[in-house]
Amino acid sequence: MVKSGKVIQALYSKMIHVTCIVHGFHRVAEEVRSYFNIVDQLISSVKKVFLKAPTRSRIFKNEAPDIPMPPQPILTRWGTWLDAANYYCENYEVIKNINKLDENDASSIKKAKDIFNNPNLKATLAFISSNYSFLSTYITRLEKQNMMLSESISVVKIVKEKLQSPQGEKGKAIYKKLENVLSKNKGFEIIEQISNILEGIDNSMENLEDLNVSDLKFYKFAPVTSVDVERSFSRYKNLLANNHRSFTFENIRKILVIQCNSFGQV
Repeated sequence: MVKSGKVIQALYSKMIHVTCIVHGFHRVAEEVRSYFNIVDQLISSVKKVFLKAPTRSRIFKNEAPDIPMPPQPILTRWGTWLDAANYYCENYEVIKNINKLDENDASSIKKAKDIFNNPNLKATLAFISSNYSFLSTYITRLEKQNMMLSESISVVKIVKEKLQSPQGEKGKAIYKKLENVLSKNKGFEIIEQISNILEGIDNSMENLEDLNVSDLKFYKFAPVTSVDVERSFSRYKNLLANNHRSFTFENIRKILVIQCNSFGQV
């Protein structure tokens, strides 16, 4: 028992705590949202126009059969607000035809029309779409399972480079947010150094004295996100829902086996 305890302690001492990079990117996306209140109001207002309104939805589909309905982003789902902003940029003129709806029907329609009349809206949507819409794509990419560490590090480098491009005051502030997020993630600095060693970019073992040479190879597929853990939370939540109380232990065991096997197929 003492021996196994020492083994566990040794393994724990070699663990590297990395704050989830995807959470960090989401914080940057939230920073973008905080700087563009007019777009935030637009997304919220148009969402309310079509929420639980089948008649208005039919009018929209008749007027624009080739584009999907306006998105309804959920702030806790990473990157969906940026996807919505990009949607309004790409379909601006079509959505603006919301004025065909009778504004006397709802205050949300009137508010949406007022926002579309804002002279700065077009330029703001163009700025967000051209400089930040990519972020949701890379968030999704980092959510993949079984990614090599080098690929994850490469994604982070690409995001840093792209976010550094906008030179305006807001663009610099948003990039600074990314820098602050990464600077506080000391574990990521270590894992990035390990990746450089495994890729033959760096030979320095500085700050890695606690790791044996044979330990490094096990980091080739080291995750930089907590997405897999959060997936398991969702699955267990669904499994242990109130309407599943009649499950037998045998059925729960079988479902867990199926879910565990499906993890590697995502």
